[in-house]
Amino acid sequence: MDPFALPARSGTAEAGPDYLALPTEMHVFRAPSLPDDPAARARCRAWLQRIGAALEAAASGAAVGQIVLDEASAADCASLDEILLDGEVSALVLGAPEWQIGETAYTGLWRLRARDAATGRRLDRLEIGPIPAVVAARAAASWGLMELPAPEAIPPEMVNAPHVLAELRARSAAFRPGGAAHVINLGLLPLAEAELTWLVRTLGEGPAIILSGGYGTCRIRSTRLAGTWWVQYYNAADALILNTLEIAAVPAVACAAQDDVAESASRVRALEAAYP
Repeated sequence: MDPFALPARSGTAEAGPDYLALPTEMHVFRAPSLPDDPAARARCRAWLQRIGAALEAAASGAAVGQIVLDEASAADCASLDEILLDGEVSALVLGAPEWQIGETAYTGLWRLRARDAATGRRLDRLEIGPIPAVVAARAAASWGLMELPAPEAIPPEMVNAPHVLAELRARSAAFRPGGAAHVINLGLLPLAEAELTWLVRTLGEGPAIILSGGYGTCRIRSTRLAGTWWVQYYNAADALILNTLEIAAVPAVACAAQDDVAESASRVRALEAAYP
């Protein structure tokens, strides 16, 4: 099953109210360990120094480029995997190359992996910021590709969906990067299932897909309409609890805050000091 496919809403076999399922495991912080080999430890410490400096620069407002890991050895990359661990946000950016993205346990520090489509060469990056730049850039490149339906082509049973589309188009045209996001809660509107399906098909699917975990899941996908994203929240039982369309450069729920970057810088420096 495609991990980024949105599954159909599941029902319950028993009568009565649906309660949120309680977590069955407790996840606790696991301190990473540097390799035993002195030379490997020295290389990992050098990576930590470089990552810490980049995080501190980003926290102070400086523009920070990517840290390229393409030439790092497989052993060093494995050690970085052990040190940086996994965070709660992941993304898939379709296109050439196709980027697989995961936030590390250090909020605002992202790992990006891909294969060069022409050469097959491994591409491995670290990037610091609210969200990797390729997510917004690749989504924006697909905007404007949506074909608007002619009025006579809209099925007569589409009563309210065309009005939603008209509002989305107006908000999309008025949106500017850095502006306030606009959210349409579809659960509050009288939309039949057929109308929701029509909206999905009309807006189309963009190349950026984001999953934000935690207690439940938020699933986000760009559309072909500028600045427009599907943002759907599922509870721990994988039942859809909030279905929205959001006009934003990237929905805030997927992005790291500036304060988080500063905290991550402190944590990386503390980790570096703990492994002399």
